[in-house]
Amino acid sequence: MPVAYSYIRFSTTEQRKGDSLRRQSELSEQYAEEHGLTLDSSLHLQDLGLSAFDRSNIERGALGGFLEAIKRGRIASGSYLLVESLDRLSRDKVLAALELFISILRQGITIVTLADRMVYNTESVGNNFGNLIISITIMARAHEESAMKSRRILAAWEGKRARISEKKLTAQCPRWLRLNDDRTEFEFVPERAALVIEILAWHKAGMGQALIAKRLNERNEQPFSNHGNGWHSSYIQKIINSPALYGEFQPALWNKGASAPHGDPIADYYPALISKEEFNLLKYLRSERSWPGARARKGTEVPNLLSGVAKCGYCGSTMILAGSSAKRVRSEDGAEVRRPAKKVLVCDGARRGLGCYAVQWDYAAFETSFLSFCKSLDLINLLESSDRLALEQKRELTVGELLGSTNTAIASCNQRLERLLAALETGEVSAAVVNRIKKVEQERDLLLERRELLESELKALAVTGRHLAYQAEAVQHAIQRLNSMSDDERFSTRSMLAEHIRHLIQSVDIHPAGTLVTPDFIERRRISLLAEGFDEHRVESYLATAFRTEPLRTGRGVRGRYASREDVGRFFVIKARKGGLRIVYPDFNVPSEVRINLGNE
Repeated sequence: MPVAYSYIRFSTTEQRKGDSLRRQSELSEQYAEEHGLTLDSSLHLQDLGLSAFDRSNIERGALGGFLEAIKRGRIASGSYLLVESLDRLSRDKVLAALELFISILRQGITIVTLADRMVYNTESVGNNFGNLIISITIMARAHEESAMKSRRILAAWEGKRARISEKKLTAQCPRWLRLNDDRTEFEFVPERAALVIEILAWHKAGMGQALIAKRLNERNEQPFSNHGNGWHSSYIQKIINSPALYGEFQPALWNKGASAPHGDPIADYYPALISKEEFNLLKYLRSERSWPGARARKGTEVPNLLSGVAKCGYCGSTMILAGSSAKRVRSEDGAEVRRPAKKVLVCDGARRGLGCYAVQWDYAAFETSFLSFCKSLDLINLLESSDRLALEQKRELTVGELLGSTNTAIASCNQRLERLLAALETGEVSAAVVNRIKKVEQERDLLLERRELLESELKALAVTGRHLAYQAEAVQHAIQRLNSMSDDERFSTRSMLAEHIRHLIQSVDIHPAGTLVTPDFIERRRISLLAEGFDEHRVESYLATAFRTEPLRTGRGVRGRYASREDVGRFFVIKARKGGLRIVYPDFNVPSEVRINLGNE
């Protein structure tokens, strides 16, 4: 018995609620039974809610899969394709629809239209030219119906947009808004709007999307969406990326199974929760978090606030966190006690045998010294380096001047275009005038692109300057509150603190063994002192006590372990992203006490 395949399609999901699916299924079953065909359902040839006008059913639907199965030989020649009518296969332009129709027939597949019981195969179409004419007529009518429907929908949409000041386009809106009763304005849902403001504040402070979702779920906050269980990081991302936050709406039309932008965005369509400037700041912060090492680890603690920032002052390798974790052990009297974790910072290059020195610095002591510096007023002085401010203001002025120059050039292009178009209106239509219009339009397009880039750069410069002070204050405020927080609050705050540090600090170069010099430096110094007439013995004694080429050791001889000792004068150098520099000398026994040198800014 020949095998038949039933293809069912309708364009909108609303048709699923009606009789279309049942009707098309029953017609296929009835025809197969009457003509002794085996109805195969293994391919599940249903495109429910996919359009044949924009070829969605071919490009991403079941019909495309059926055509591919024919090419691969899975569908045997002599099989039947049962459809309600030819417009279920395609509503494309006539030639494209005819090409699809003929390509199926050429593979030895018989097409049956169940509504009129027409049978199309190479034999019937070849012997009766009228059948081909009928099929072309049906295809042409199907395309024209869909094209007309598309034009009417577009016209209706444009009409709605023209009356947008009187009535909103649709009731659909972000979940923190709702349409008022007369459909003229959107209004806030107070409790949801307040929650979005809180989400944005957390995000601005450096909290990641997953952590925000976790916090909302722990607080049992009701999610805005009914899909899924609780809050998800993807929905947090959707909120913080939404232009509706500052009131903008992008109209869209359904195209090829997806929503596509249609026309220009509409400003002030929704009531704004934040300004566009604040939205751009959030966008800028997200781009900053794409730096290497900027993503916080997953877990319940943030053990290293300077992950990705701390560097070895001797070789430039990353300083990593090493050591033992907290453990429960037995004391001498048999009682169970908790042995605290012992974490140290050590050069990763030394650990991997790359020639550096594995001198350790107790992490708790180092963090205490670093945070002591951050609590001081000198943090703001570091970030607001006078050299950096001068350079940034100069750059801002330069960009502003370029932007002004570009706007002037655009205005000049517009004037030239107006004169050329006026010439066309007076009847001076020549190839030379047309070519000049094209050249001026191309010049203006390039200038418009340049203006957009300059505006973005100027906005980024302004955002960066204002945000520095905010971040510095946030760091100091977070440090002051750390010791009085619960474990959950401390995790969140340390996450945000680490985020701010990565934004503000380019590197912290750590010198756990104090100042080390190279043998070349020693030799140059020796030659210089001898040339000045100093005694050779005194020179050698001075060089041996004043400079070191490698760290001091604990234990005996060269087999002792390198150690960060009290007498070596360990220190770290903080380099701000905007150019400032500070050298910090912690007290070895009291890490919270630090001495700060300005360094060379």
